[in-house]
Amino acid sequence: MDILYFIRSIIFLVGGLVTIIFRKELNNFKNRLLIRFGFKSKVKNEIKGYYQLGIVFIIISVILFIVSITL
Repeated sequence: MDILYFIRSIIFLVGGLVTIIFRKELNNFKNRLLIRFGFKSKVKNEIKGYYQLGIVFIIISVILFIVSITL
C-alpha cells in the first residue's frame, strides 16, 4: 500500500464532500471574492456546478485509493 496515494485520496474525498455539502456557502464566497476584486459574475447561482465538481473529486479519490491498494 502506497501511503502517498492514500493521503491524496483522502484529500480529494474531503474536498468532494465539502464541495457537495457546502455548495451554497462556496457560491456565496466566490461571489464575494469576485465583487471584492472588481469582477462581475455572469451567473448568480452555480450550485449545480459545485455538485458536479464534488462528484468528480470523489471519483478521483476512489481511483487514487484503488491505485494505493494495488501498489
